[in-house]
Amino acid sequence: MKNTIKSMIIASSLVAASASANLITNGSFESDEGLSGKQWGVFNSINGWYTSDGSGIEIQRNTVTSAQDGNQYVELDSHNGSSNSSMSQDLFGLTVGETYQLDFWYKARTTSTNDNGINVSWGESPDLSPFTYAFNVDGIAPMPWTLVTGFLTATAADMTLTFSATGNENTLGGFIDNVSLKAASVPEPATIALLGLGLLGFASRRRKQA
Repeated sequence: MKNTIKSMIIASSLVAASASANLITNGSFESDEGLSGKQWGVFNSINGWYTSDGSGIEIQRNTVTSAQDGNQYVELDSHNGSSNSSMSQDLFGLTVGETYQLDFWYKARTTSTNDNGINVSWGESPDLSPFTYAFNVDGIAPMPWTLVTGFLTATAADMTLTFSATGNENTLGGFIDNVSLKAASVPEPATIALLGLGLLGFASRRRKQA
């Protein structure tokens, strides 16, 4: 009986693990971004991400707010020239036709309306112009870090995910942290059935012993 329970737990864990693999590199922006002890900096590229429009990716280290995950987060209304910027990450080897769940945490910086917006775009690589709009998130301060979830379908094996700042170009905009992209598919019906049968067998043995 103990072996049966152990096998079921292992099988369940494997199913959960396969469904939860994050495809995003440096989703919490915790890689060494070259801040060199500073609280913030603007970069053309960071680990996993590159500037696809505008003046750069601004990384802050618990500066205006505390990060949602770790110590660093992104502001895309960055502190340079054309401050509304876009950052992109190319993803390879996706399953065409499969739906992926995008999760990220968002927080507005200013109290002005239409000033903290973030556009999410999703398109086939390497065609980044124009970006294929997916959805937008916006808000006003004060607000807590808020989880945003969207569903994106791969139309090619290689896709590009892009975040873009919208609103006034005043170097003050919405924050992003803890980005993940995972296959949204559920376990195969046969796997669910096997696990269910195992549970039924376990319950049946318990009743007989009682």
